[in-house]
Amino acid sequence: MIGAAALVVAGGLPTTAAAQPTPTPAPPTAQAPSHGQNMWGDVLHGEGILQTKSGPVRVAMQNGEATTLTQSSVTVRSADGFTRTWQLGSDLKVFDKRHTLQPGALQTGANLMIAGKVTNATASPNATAAPATYTAQVVFVHSPPPSS
Repeated sequence: MIGAAALVVAGGLPTTAAAQPTPTPAPPTAQAPSHGQNMWGDVLHGEGILQTKSGPVRVAMQNGEATTLTQSSVTVRSADGFTRTWQLGSDLKVFDKRHTLQPGALQTGANLMIAGKVTNATASPNATAAPATYTAQVVFVHSPPPSS
């Protein structure tokens, strides 16, 4: 999932894809991960630098619950209590399982993974901390909000 998020954040998904080899079936003793498990499912939040054709781009991602939602932003709280407010970019892409949703489908209480560019901050490993703006470019909704 984060690979797809990183591609969207860094400038879009490729327009063509190379043929993938047929996967080898898992041995009978191996168990496939349950639905929703992936290598990024346990990552609560983080930032990194992606190298693009235009130069380095600072990106961030966060897993958590949408606690506050406005037309222009969403606040997400991770399981460790870390909270960040994300601006909703005009090019925001929202996915629920394998379906594309309209950005207006985001709801308070939903569990999600959100990723996007970090602006107003230097994309350098030794940059001093500066106020940054986190602009969501992709959201993967893990679950709908609990019903009342």
